[in-house]
Amino acid sequence: MNHYRSYLFSAIAAAILCLFPNSAQSQLRQDKDSLRHKAQVEAALSKMSVRQKVAQLFIVELSRNPSPATRAYQDSLVGYYGLGNVILMEGSIKHFLQRMDELQAIAQIPIMVAVDGEWGAAMRFPEYLPYPRQAQLSRIEKNGEKLLYKMGRNVGKELKDINVMVNYAPVADVSKHYMETGALRTLSDDPRQVSLWMTAYMKGMQDAGIYACGKHYPGHGGTTVDSHFALPVIMNSKAYMDTVDLYPFKNLIDNGVEMMMLAHISVPAIDPSGVPMSISPILINDVLRGEQGFKGVVITDAIAMAGLTNESRTPVEAVMAVYKAGSDMLLMPDEPIKCIEALTKAVESGELPMEELDNKVRKVLMLKARVGYLEDGYSSKVKNLDHKIAAARRRDFRLIKKMRRLMKQSTKPHADLKPRGQDVTLIFDKAGK
Repeated sequence: MNHYRSYLFSAIAAAILCLFPNSAQSQLRQDKDSLRHKAQVEAALSKMSVRQKVAQLFIVELSRNPSPATRAYQDSLVGYYGLGNVILMEGSIKHFLQRMDELQAIAQIPIMVAVDGEWGAAMRFPEYLPYPRQAQLSRIEKNGEKLLYKMGRNVGKELKDINVMVNYAPVADVSKHYMETGALRTLSDDPRQVSLWMTAYMKGMQDAGIYACGKHYPGHGGTTVDSHFALPVIMNSKAYMDTVDLYPFKNLIDNGVEMMMLAHISVPAIDPSGVPMSISPILINDVLRGEQGFKGVVITDAIAMAGLTNESRTPVEAVMAVYKAGSDMLLMPDEPIKCIEALTKAVESGELPMEELDNKVRKVLMLKARVGYLEDGYSSKVKNLDHKIAAARRRDFRLIKKMRRLMKQSTKPHADLKPRGQDVTLIFDKAGK
């Protein structure tokens, strides 16, 4: 009888999870910030020098086929300074895994690996199939949220399979220019659609066990200037920002997004000083953490971008500015060793409070604790890689085929798309054969 009751209870529980798939806890959602994880964080923090603490906040681009000089530089960043995080841009999975095994072997605390995979893992790894870009996806007229959730699950699984734990997506910008070539990263000019669909994409990724990141806060969609090359200025009112640009980000926050990336844009209605939002304490503390209640990790957009540095800020000055404004993680600065040393000196001299540094590092270490890095370390062995890639391609093929069919049935405007000089249809058809 006891065996029967146990079986019956298990069957009922399984049925409930099938009816409500989003209630199934992913690795990220189990024991969030539990006492065990907090103890792991404090134990790791207590053993770190100031320099190692500072280095945990930095995210540096990883070259997967480095020259001897670059290899030595990367080894020094990890082995001596204690670099905490890397971002991968382009290259083969096997080269990436080989280089990461080498770096993780000399890291005292496992390195967290991130990618910028807005339209899927294929954006960085050619072994995977490319999903349509956001502006194309907006043409789908039914079941959009479900499809974006499945896309997020697929992308998250592919990245987790190769030990990538962070994806700097989704793009939650609301853009009137989303059908133009330079704005295909954005989904729509409808804040409600952006809110619902990008939240679904975020949930899919996080339910697959990786951290998602909303961007570009407080909303880059109203610009026609590329912040890689200059500082865009948005003259919308605060009321407009609340109801349009900030609306999707609030929905991401309410649904548990783990990270938020700040834009290098100026919004005088939020901060009258005109400084980039990435170095605005008003935006970070009063709006993001205050009005919108974000409790997660705040990260900058790439610090070397001209939207932040075009006022003749040196790399060190740019890093100091984003740190003091309130960012927890520092993405892709120029001259990272010089920046680590400068921040270390500022903390050791008392110019910057140690307590503030410790609180930022705790957030980064908690990310690592919740994926098992502080307990189990980094698992360098990726078993059955070719099989996993083949399975991912089949899974993506089925979903992309359904998306393309719905896009063809749409009466909405069509955006021509040729990323990296290639035709998406051609890539997809070849991959599917």
